[in-house]
Amino acid sequence: MASPLPERFGDYELTKRLGVGGMAETFVAVRRGLAGFEQRVCLKRILPTFAGDADFIEMFLREARLSALLHHGHIARVLDFGVAEGSHYLTLELIEGTDLRTLLRDHLHSRGNVLEPGLTSYVGHALAAALDYAHTADDCGRAAGIIHRDVSPSNVLISNEGEVKLADFGIAKATRIPGSIQSGALKGKVPYMAPEYALGRSCSPRSDLFSLGVLLYECLAGRRPFDGDNDMQTLARARAGQHDPLRVAAPHAPQVLADAIESLMTPDPAGRPIHARALLSRLAGFPPPPLAHLELGRLVRDVRGTRAEPTGPGLASTRPAVTLRPRKRVPSRG
Repeated sequence: MASPLPERFGDYELTKRLGVGGMAETFVAVRRGLAGFEQRVCLKRILPTFAGDADFIEMFLREARLSALLHHGHIARVLDFGVAEGSHYLTLELIEGTDLRTLLRDHLHSRGNVLEPGLTSYVGHALAAALDYAHTADDCGRAAGIIHRDVSPSNVLISNEGEVKLADFGIAKATRIPGSIQSGALKGKVPYMAPEYALGRSCSPRSDLFSLGVLLYECLAGRRPFDGDNDMQTLARARAGQHDPLRVAAPHAPQVLADAIESLMTPDPAGRPIHARALLSRLAGFPPPPLAHLELGRLVRDVRGTRAEPTGPGLASTRPAVTLRPRKRVPSRG
């Protein structure tokens, strides 16, 4: 049973529960200091059930270590890590907004709308830049060649001001840090999973790019490309590259943008862009509009009819008009 809130937890006051997963729970938390200092953060802590589980604690420590290596404008930032009341925790910047999954499914697709190509390009640029940074180890090993392994709409956070941030590196692999590569059970979300990873083969930066392609296809088409009746059918379709071409599923998509996204979803990793920077070069053929971040922030606020609630692991209003494009229903030719 969840503790009543507000709850004192170490130096923080937990004011609102944001969510709970298999290993941890997240809260809006406030840390106060001298002279009226106050900081609102997202606090993630191991569930009490697993507070003494050495394996869960090691996974949590791994996430903390990897996340601490990442300092990029499009990656949710870790602020603190520690132990309080016998439980390990992370604090991350609090995003006043929503996640892409909520924006797409609950507030666009449910109304028969999809994300405009210009805003899809903006999201694509932001996430490709985040992945380029995470994948690329510098000479000191600080970026560590981190592969996210769970690029999906629920892990893309969007602020009320239109900032896009990739979050949750909890199952990431660091290719340049000894002892940091996980093995064992498959982790991630099947509809976005690269075929080679689903088959138990080694994943690579190109595996993240496959997942990004599925995400961007969903932004434009209002549905995922490989969805079957069950997970096994979905994986089989992904392995075969069986999906409606994006220009069929989303006829409004500019050819250059559609081609860039299609290039990410080839079953053979060798057929995808060699790295995220190559994707950025392709996306440059259809750049986002100059005020895309303002348009996206307006969309985050307007589609909910109120100021969005804080979400996941702060962020930052002018109000240009946003046009919602009705989604065209295209029967699957699967």
